Amino acid sequence: MVVERAKILEKKTIYNLEELTPSGEQVRNLYPDLVKCQGCNTCTMSCSQDLNVMEYISYVLYGKIAEVADKSFDCMMCSHCADRCPAGLAPYHIALLCRRLYGRYFVPRSQHLVSRIDEIKEGKFDAELSELKKMEESELRRRYSERDIEP
Repeated sequence: MVVERAKILEKKTIYNLEELTPSGEQVRNLYPDLVKCQGCNTCTMSCSQDLNVMEYISYVLYGKIAEVADKSFDCMMCSHCADRCPAGLAPYHIALLCRRLYGRYFVPRSQHLVSRIDEIKEGKFDAELSELKKMEESELRRRYSERDIEP
């Protein structure tokens, strides 16, 4: 039993976030054992963060990715829920996937970040970076300590 559980917990699902859609069906395809959840609530009772793990796992079954991301936000991935799951699930991996899907597909893009990435791609900072790379460590440390910090 211990060896089997170790194999289950070590099994890693490989995915490319860019190729996924933010749906319960997609998550269930990546984690087909999800349907084995017995609804025993052992995962929730073992959570050291007092998260309602069974609740967010049920949200996955209904395709509510945003709710999973919200309810599992404080998960530290300690694996207590998985260690005690009689079905051999690893809810923390499922929650992490949902948080990634939420961040990728539901959170609006920061226009400031998009603009800064464009500036980097255009080479706006290349000359300054080249200059910094040539400096002695003591000069870099001086500049760092004297830099302007946003309020």
